[in-house]
Amino acid sequence: MIIGGITLPEQYTPLDCTKPRATRTTAVVSTYGGVAVFDWGSILAGKEIKLTWKSMTVALFETLDALYQAGNAIVWDSSIGGRVYHVKITVFDGSLLFDKNNEYMLNVAMTLIILDEVVT
Repeated sequence: MIIGGITLPEQYTPLDCTKPRATRTTAVVSTYGGVAVFDWGSILAGKEIKLTWKSMTVALFETLDALYQAGNAIVWDSSIGGRVYHVKITVFDGSLLFDKNNEYMLNVAMTLIILDEVVT
């Protein structure tokens, strides 16, 4: 998996990852005589992808945190069916493990918003 040009070492494959797939977007509005249903079909843009890790090094966390803090659109190579997406990181956090070296972050979570799929 590659996030914003940072290749995650194999031991940092996320424990959990939301499946990147289009979801239906609908709205229901009550009217005087009944109801109006608006259906925009299946849309991939705006899909939230949640990634979680049990732990990662502070160095890797800080590298990914720099992407999060910059707030730019980045490329996410999901390694799921060869799909690549433009995304923004909207949430990134974890807990510092207090040991003598403070080397690890625990319970790391990242949320990506898919902007579009990269077409090659």
